Amino acid sequence: MDKKITINDIAAKAGVSKTTISRYLNDKFDNMSKTTKVRIEETIAELDYRPNRQAQALKARNSFLIGVSVADISNMYTSRLLKGIGDYFQKTHYQVLIMDADNNIDRELSNLEKMMTEQVDGIILQPLVHQPDHYQFLINKKTPVVQVDRYTEPFTWPAVVSDNFQKSVDLAKIFKTKHYDTVIVLANRITGVSSRMNRYNGLKAGLTGSQITVHLIEIDDSNWQSILKTTLATYQRTALFALNGQVLWSVVRFLKTQQIRIPEDIGLIGYDDDQFADMISPAIASISQNPQEIGRTAAEKLNLIINEHGLLPKNIRIPSTIQLRDSL
Repeated sequence: MDKKITINDIAAKAGVSKTTISRYLNDKFDNMSKTTKVRIEETIAELDYRPNRQAQALKARNSFLIGVSVADISNMYTSRLLKGIGDYFQKTHYQVLIMDADNNIDRELSNLEKMMTEQVDGIILQPLVHQPDHYQFLINKKTPVVQVDRYTEPFTWPAVVSDNFQKSVDLAKIFKTKHYDTVIVLANRITGVSSRMNRYNGLKAGLTGSQITVHLIEIDDSNWQSILKTTLATYQRTALFALNGQVLWSVVRFLKTQQIRIPEDIGLIGYDDDQFADMISPAIASISQNPQEIGRTAAEKLNLIINEHGLLPKNIRIPSTIQLRDSL
C-alpha cells in the first residue's frame, strides 16, 4: 500500500516548517515570500498531496466552505458571475456551495439558514431584500458577507457592483444627442433592488433639464405589453431602455409581434451585453457589464475578510461599457 503523504513530508521536501505548510493550506500568505509559496505549491503537486478537509476543519475551526446565494441561477448574468467566483476559489482551499433563491424571499432565507447549518466560513450574497434587518441573523452571527450586483441600505457589508448610476447618466447624454423626445424604461420591480434603482435614477439625473420625458413600465404587471403599446402610440421619437437582459429579449419579442421596426420606428438599448446582442439584425445596443470580474473581486474580498483582514462596508464599482450598435 502506498504511504499516505502528510504535511511532515511536504515540509521536509519543501524545506520549510510544518507551521508554514499549515499557513499555506489555510490561505494565510502574510509574510510568506512568493518563492516559498511557489515551492510549496510545486511540492504538493509533485507528491500528489490531498489535504484531509475534515481534519483541517477541526484544527482550524473552519469548514472551508463558501456559500453563494444568487437571485436567479437561470440568468446569463448569474452564470458569468459564478464563473468569476469559481475561478477564484479554484485556486484556494475552499469549496463553493451555490444556492438559488429563484427570486423568492422565503427561499432565499431558507437557503441562507442551510448555509449556516453547514457552517460556511463566509457568504457571497446577491440580496433580494434592500433592508439589512432581513439578514439580521447573519449580522448577529458575525458571518463574513460580501454582496454582489446589489446591496442593502444602510450599508452592512461590502458590495461589488457595476457602475450603474454613472453609466445611465452617460446613456442619457446619448439619448439627448440622438434627439429622442421620450425614453420608456422597462424593468422588473425596481423598488428595493439597488441596481435597478441606480440605473433608473441615473437616467433621470442625466436627463434633468432636458425636454425628454421618462416613463417607467414594470413588466411584473401582466398587462405590461398593453401599457407599452398605449404609451408608444402617444409619442413620436421614442427609445426603450431595458434594465436587464431578460427584459430586453422580452421587449424584442414584443416589438417583433407588433411589427415595430428597430431603429426606424423605435430605438432600443438594454443592460447586460450577451452573445446574441450583436448576432441578430439589427444588432442591439447594450450596456456591457463584467459579471465575471464582479464575482472574482467579491471572492477575493471575502477571502480577505475570512482571513482577518476586515473591510469597511462600502461599494466597489466595476466599470461597464456602452456598446452602441444599430438599434439606437
